[in-house]
Amino acid sequence: MKSHFFILILITGFLISCKKEKKADFSADKIDLVLNEKRVLILGNSITQNGRYVDFLEYYIRKQYPNNPLDIISIGLSGETISGTTEIGREFPRPNVRKRLDNALSEIKPDLVIACYGMNDGNYSPLDSLRFEAYKDGILELKTKAAAINAKLILMTPTVFDPNPISDRLSKENETYEYWHPYFKYNNVLEAYSNWLLSIETEELKVVDLHHHLDSMLTAMKSIKSDSTFIPDGVHPNNIGHFYMAQKILKDLYPEISIENPIAEIEHLEADSLYNLVLKRRELRSEGWRYFIGYTSKEKLFKTDSILPIEMEVEKLDLAIDQLLKQ
Repeated sequence: MKSHFFILILITGFLISCKKEKKADFSADKIDLVLNEKRVLILGNSITQNGRYVDFLEYYIRKQYPNNPLDIISIGLSGETISGTTEIGREFPRPNVRKRLDNALSEIKPDLVIACYGMNDGNYSPLDSLRFEAYKDGILELKTKAAAINAKLILMTPTVFDPNPISDRLSKENETYEYWHPYFKYNNVLEAYSNWLLSIETEELKVVDLHHHLDSMLTAMKSIKSDSTFIPDGVHPNNIGHFYMAQKILKDLYPEISIENPIAEIEHLEADSLYNLVLKRRELRSEGWRYFIGYTSKEKLFKTDSILPIEMEVEKLDLAIDQLLKQ
């Protein structure tokens, strides 16, 4: 593990040294604060439900712009797709965001929607044209429905698949494919999905390319030590992977915010009172809104009747966060 940390430090230091420039005079009245002072809805699968990249984003943006409020509601759901597809042989259909999308948009009333789908949508199988078309249809439906309520949309390409840590349960060509036995070249499928998302980017539709960024980081790590990874189960990034996700999102949306070495930063954040309040707030609000919007998983409906108790607790955390930011 220590050797992996050393590799990460080397790679991150190298990348930063290549990109360091004299800092510009950034201020809130001179640049576009993409997330601040807006109602932001974040959609995604288990990686977004884990939410650490959201915590990192919130923390660094709040630190940079303490006087410009953030109102982020992140309701990622484990196993979810936007395609509505499921692996053959899976006991229950995967959750489909399109079944809760209308309710999420009408209840949350976002000014901005951020979505990251693709990891589950390929069903851990080789590239399939029908499955791919279902993914495209889902993305375009999200785009249409966001536009219908005048909400801006930011799409994020799917993260990366690392076959090395799970080499003992990979499936090769013409074998059975499922989550527990994924296609050994599944990252190629995710690349195809990512490239399509990038192809539909316009001035109005921003695409944050997590996939190629994380893939290059992973490749650089493995070139130094072949078994290095920040995706220990092949699918879900660990905290370092989430840090790299946040790093890329900030680079695209808030280039004036620079976060550097993940090991040093994460160690610092774990002892930071502000970060821990931000994390607690996100976890509380995410779970509360996920249940209030409602979702179906394993053919069971999960739904609560009121969000008010959660929002009252969130207000208390907001006050505590504001006090720390003023210190």
